[in-house]
Amino acid sequence: MLGADLESPHRGARAVRGTGSTLLGRAATYGVVMSPRAFFSHSTAAALWGMPLPSFLETDSRPLDVGVPTGVAVPAGRGIRSHRITIDPIDIVEFEGLRVTSRARTWYDLASLLNDEDLVAVGDYLIWHKHRGANRMARSTLERAFGRWHGRRGRPAISRCLPLVSDRADSRPESIMRMRVLAAGLPQPAVNLPLYTATGRFLAQPDLSWPQFRVTLDYEGRHHYTDEAQWEMDVARVPRLENHGWAHLRASRSHLRNSSTLLSDLRRRLVHGGWRG
Repeated sequence: MLGADLESPHRGARAVRGTGSTLLGRAATYGVVMSPRAFFSHSTAAALWGMPLPSFLETDSRPLDVGVPTGVAVPAGRGIRSHRITIDPIDIVEFEGLRVTSRARTWYDLASLLNDEDLVAVGDYLIWHKHRGANRMARSTLERAFGRWHGRRGRPAISRCLPLVSDRADSRPESIMRMRVLAAGLPQPAVNLPLYTATGRFLAQPDLSWPQFRVTLDYEGRHHYTDEAQWEMDVARVPRLENHGWAHLRASRSHLRNSSTLLSDLRRRLVHGGWRG
């Protein structure tokens, strides 16, 4: 019988009541009874690595994804989603004392769960140029891992998305907007490219830009409206760009729900700037 201060989130495991409310806490508790051949994978591994995931993969309410190599009995039990996976030992690593799929391998496993927009957003995060030290992954690491990956279900998605991943995107919404632009048949934008005047004075560093057509686009999240200093910079940026002949568009969360109007406006500005389609 459990004491009042204990709970049993998984068969054979005991934890102080409430400590299993976080993903790391749940994983650590299960790790006590997890088979030595098992490892965390898919959305659980992605969340442990801090990858940006869509809301339907929120891990606080989802079972833990636990994988085992082919030929090993899959785990079962309350709060567990099991996977039998063909995997090389090099793609199983340690994180916070837990066995998890590597970041590159996790990205490939997500291909069976995510659409192209979200898959590119995770890839952008992995190779983001502002990560420091071991937290930054080179594109070549993703490419080499692709050669070791034996998945079939997500392979076409990886083939489509790997060439589109950018190390310059600063957020998931930026990545999604870039994918919407490309899906609409619009030209490839530069990502977070610093822009300067003809005399070399800094103008802005928009999320997306088309220098040859003098068009820019910025995604403005909640902090752009709640941070006064950020808001002042945003307000000043628009006339500064327009005074130097740049058309500037601003996107918000509503444009992630429905991008059609924004994309139509962008198309008109690109055509006005000389794009011929």
